[in-house]
Amino acid sequence: MITPPDPWSLLGRPELWLAAAAVLAFLVLFWILRGAPPGASAPGDGEAGAPASSYRDRVVAGVATGLLLIVLGAVLAAYRGVAWSLPAFAMGFGLVLALVIVNDRYRHVSPALRRTVALSRAGLNTALVAGILLVANVIAFRYGGHVVDLTRERTHSLSSQSLNQVDSLEVPVVFHLVHGRSALARRQEDRVAQLLELYRSARPDLVRVERLDRYVDLARGDELARRSPELGMMPGGGILIEYGSGDSARFATVGNQEMFESDGPDASRGAGVYASAFRGEDAVTSALIRLHEGSTIKVGFTTGHDESASERPASEGSGIDRWKARLAASGCEATPINLLAGPVPEDVELVVVAGPKGAFKPQEAARLKEYADRGGPVLACLDGSAPTGLEAFLKSFNLELGPGRLVDPRLNLNGRPSFVFCLLEPALRHPMTDGLSGDRATLIVNGSPIRFVGTKGAADDSPASVNPRMLPSAVLRSGPSSWVESEPAPARPAFDKEKDQQGPVVVAAAVSERASQGPGGPPPPKPRLVLISGRSVGDDAVVEAEPTNLDLLMNAVSWLRGRQGSVGVPAKVHSALTLVADPGLRWRLILAPTVVAAAGVAALGALVYLVRRD
Repeated sequence: MITPPDPWSLLGRPELWLAAAAVLAFLVLFWILRGAPPGASAPGDGEAGAPASSYRDRVVAGVATGLLLIVLGAVLAAYRGVAWSLPAFAMGFGLVLALVIVNDRYRHVSPALRRTVALSRAGLNTALVAGILLVANVIAFRYGGHVVDLTRERTHSLSSQSLNQVDSLEVPVVFHLVHGRSALARRQEDRVAQLLELYRSARPDLVRVERLDRYVDLARGDELARRSPELGMMPGGGILIEYGSGDSARFATVGNQEMFESDGPDASRGAGVYASAFRGEDAVTSALIRLHEGSTIKVGFTTGHDESASERPASEGSGIDRWKARLAASGCEATPINLLAGPVPEDVELVVVAGPKGAFKPQEAARLKEYADRGGPVLACLDGSAPTGLEAFLKSFNLELGPGRLVDPRLNLNGRPSFVFCLLEPALRHPMTDGLSGDRATLIVNGSPIRFVGTKGAADDSPASVNPRMLPSAVLRSGPSSWVESEPAPARPAFDKEKDQQGPVVVAAAVSERASQGPGGPPPPKPRLVLISGRSVGDDAVVEAEPTNLDLLMNAVSWLRGRQGSVGVPAKVHSALTLVADPGLRWRLILAPTVVAAAGVAALGALVYLVRRD
């Protein structure tokens, strides 16, 4: 037995509602074009020379049908494809255009046809302009190449460091975008997808992006989890990087918690300012570096002189956990070195002297010099407030740490003159600062001037003392409002032109070694030493106040290791302004424009009435 269909079930079919909407739109459009509802007499029907009312009604109905066909074509293009929309567009444009051309001669004798022709032309022009804009956007999106990034922070562009790393790829890389289940992970997913698309567009021949929902694609998710157990540790979503192909592929994971950092409302930036940092590019590029190198690089940190270390309590603010975490993310292992116990191990590729408060003993300085003589690079964060025991070591690189304390009454942190901000200057071009674009600065706390041996102002200004193999260069300088205060600790520093050195002064320097002449010409200089004035430049408290410090240190590590294409990528910080207003102010902000707009419309209407009455 066949059950007859329920009439009420037809109300749930979209075709019925679409047909009803089309009929209603036709009647409304017919009324507007004709100037009267169907069946009623239109104004001007009896004028001499006007066509019969039945003819006018057919023309109006044809024009209304043509305009609705154009709208139908737009709907078909959006939901079914361009091929489906072409017949509707052709019939609609052809019908309206033909009726406009044929009935243009009646525009002076028939108000209905005059209105129909004018509105039809306006509709055709609007449709053509909208179509041209849509087609241009589609062409630009598909074939226009990279997007144009006009943001101040270059939010939607890869840094030169990441581009260098991608350009050096020799094996295929697959970025698996792992879906998270939380609402926060879904909001973060779009930003991560945009970042991965930048990597893919930089090397479409080797980089591929695939989405992975482990709750839907169970077989593929289990296979990847078997090859990379870290995938199971990303419940909030993230990126699984597959470096290489087949059984030899290596994997690395980057979770969303590593890429997104939200500081929330920050009073120091003013009420209503919300800042968030996206560290996805740094995390992904660092993972690519680890996978490319395939082994862990040891970076030795000297101990025994009260240096900054991760073992220090957080309350002291002299730990370097953030710096060591960034080193680990880029494939480096921070290992302690006691120079009293023995020489620098052979497997250490870089030695870091991180803010010692005590002086190095002669035996320690000799072992550090021995390591440097065999080509080992050194990164030192020192100041000249007290003897360091490394004066002779620095002099062998044509560098000196002068006495005194750097102050700046204008560019400082919260009114503390010895906490000096040093802007990155485009004139001091160096690989360590090339990737730190924008108006950025480093924070130097209780810094000392760095001077070059053999130059004016150095303790040893004799040209004969210069080591010709070492080529020092300034990387960072203080501002023109700074000076080197000669008094030990004045309550309010004041510049004394007789005793104090006027800024700018060098606070960071890099030294390269001149290479010997070879058969094919001299090779490029070899990075040997980076000296940064200030013992706490890498401490967690200072890095929290100015993240550029950590970026500069990471760039220094990469430059000294000869990895100029893998320097640290700074986070992209976005500042959003939010409206802070009490309920009364919000009500006034809404009411005032409304009243002004209504008064303006009323005044304009009154003016038109007075003009037309006269």
